[in-house]
Amino acid sequence: MTALTQSQIENYRPEWIREDFVDFVLGQLNPLWSLRRVKARVERVELIADGMAKLTLIPNGHFQGYVAGQYILVSVQIDGVTHQRSYSLVSTPEEGKLCIAVKPHGKVSSYLAFRTHPGSVIEISQAQGDFVLSPDNRKPVLLIASGSGITPMLSLARQALEQSSQPVTLLYYSRDPAFLSEFNALKQRYPQFTAHCVNTLETSERFSPEALQGYCPDYRDHLTFVCGAEQLMAAVNAHWQSAGIQSQLISESFLPPKASLDAMDSPVTFRRSQRQFLATGNLLESAEQAGLKPAHGCRMGICNTCVCTKTKGTVRNQLTGELNSDTNVPVRLCITEAVGPVDIDL
Repeated sequence: MTALTQSQIENYRPEWIREDFVDFVLGQLNPLWSLRRVKARVERVELIADGMAKLTLIPNGHFQGYVAGQYILVSVQIDGVTHQRSYSLVSTPEEGKLCIAVKPHGKVSSYLAFRTHPGSVIEISQAQGDFVLSPDNRKPVLLIASGSGITPMLSLARQALEQSSQPVTLLYYSRDPAFLSEFNALKQRYPQFTAHCVNTLETSERFSPEALQGYCPDYRDHLTFVCGAEQLMAAVNAHWQSAGIQSQLISESFLPPKASLDAMDSPVTFRRSQRQFLATGNLLESAEQAGLKPAHGCRMGICNTCVCTKTKGTVRNQLTGELNSDTNVPVRLCITEAVGPVDIDL
């Protein structure tokens, strides 16, 4: 056996105990305890309209709070595999609790709706997102939503009504509108609030500039938020752009972006990993198809978990269509596609 030198002995430092081991031990004592991770106990699960389930969560002391319109990432273990998805908060900070509404169409949403119960503990992220109302806003507010896009609108409506006496108008398209009792309560409390809920099973009406003019004639003067199905988002964005009021529109989509119709295979190099692959569509999915596992979260360009530095090449933002050929700029892999050879510092 080779003896240790004096230098090796003097420079020896014991390894720190791994954080995940400490979290495991703490979790055995109390499922909510953790060194740094945010965990939350499910206080209540209730079925609401539109096929949704509403979960009320009590977070541990690591949660730093939120503002209306933001979302959290929820992580759950299903059959030994960790899955993550983002959910808008339908509660307001003043309530002291977190509420999310889930439509059980995917793995995580179905798990939350059918397999969690009061007392269950899940892991969540800090609140994120820019789909928020400025606390000093004094403009009238217009909220346009369809389907599950209604979830951030409830908290935004409450905040807008509480901080100003300006009109707040909701235009909501759904086959089975959710939160009707909550919106009716807001109408009773705030005379400046108007809600137009269009049941798309009972009428063929869809969003149009003509319908908008009837519901909110002075919409050009409003700060507008839109969230919902792809068709609604596209129609609203196109109309605001043609009207020259795009700067007054704040949008958020719950759907992953689609690849451009003219997208072609492009060589992408992950420089530090020394891996190269052909990418069609977004860089995250292309990397996964090549056997790589970049960090990611929402897969919709919201959470910024997959942000990496592009060192060279041209990419296209799938949400905006904007091309970027700058060097050493951050890109979100899940909404970025290569246009020709691209190098990523990953």
